[in-house]
Amino acid sequence: MKKLVLSLVAVFFVFTAFTQGWRSNEMEIKIPFLTNEASLKLHNLNLNGDIYKDYAILYVVPSELETLKKAGFKYEIQIENLNEHFKNFWQTDEAYHSYQQIITLADSLAEHFPTICKKVIFGTSMGGRQLAALKISDNVETDENEAEVFFDGGIHGDEIGGSENIIRFARDLCLGYGTNTTITNLVNGRETWLYLMVNPDGREGMTRYNNNGEDLNRDCGYMWDNESVGAWSQIETRVLREALLAHQFVVYTSYHSGTEFVSYPWSYRPNLCPDNGPIAQLAALYASTSGYTGMPHEPGYTG
Repeated sequence: MKKLVLSLVAVFFVFTAFTQGWRSNEMEIKIPFLTNEASLKLHNLNLNGDIYKDYAILYVVPSELETLKKAGFKYEIQIENLNEHFKNFWQTDEAYHSYQQIITLADSLAEHFPTICKKVIFGTSMGGRQLAALKISDNVETDENEAEVFFDGGIHGDEIGGSENIIRFARDLCLGYGTNTTITNLVNGRETWLYLMVNPDGREGMTRYNNNGEDLNRDCGYMWDNESVGAWSQIETRVLREALLAHQFVVYTSYHSGTEFVSYPWSYRPNLCPDNGPIAQLAALYASTSGYTGMPHEPGYTG
């Protein structure tokens, strides 16, 4: 299975309890040159991370690394100590915005563009942080007979590119409305919902997990199979579910970070989904206009 851009993809999960940050001595490793048989073998080890088409990125502690060695997997250490690597992340000159900066920017957009931008707080995380979205449309206070589209980012808190995409997209829509023809048509012709951060506590702690030690990308309900303590067990996934059920979204894009890939249904079985034709067309269009050269796009299932 692969990281997603166009749809949620369930991969695999191992539970670990902590309040914030990575586990002690946790490292990021890459397992290259995976066959389908090796991917299935790796999946059955129930380690934390993501399996792509021919490689995997895993987050392991030394005891889990020994398990991989005994199973015969070759690996490359990408980051030797995740806690040490990220401890001063927000003190760097990186252009990414922090949780609070994103919230402040969202508030500013809603304040300065009130006719097209509205902030909606759906709930709060375990750590009391906002689970919020910006709705952008020409008649923002009205539920018009227009297509509703949904974007989210940051379900893995340390994958900071997703939420950065979201807030920059919101900024560009607001600033370009009325002056840029394409943007003006986008705002006038649909209702765009931009969910800022699915996992703001993980973002604040620069970790994949929420404050309960759960990987929220393994906590949804469909085809759920013991990948977390229970389907929809976490407040963050339940709030996201209610936000989705309250509307009729025709396209749902979930931004992750870590690889250049557009993943679309199905991700849990090899069969093509009933709507594969238009979904594949959307994925191909997204890939071709993304700015990345030869961006792959295909169903998330790898066999």
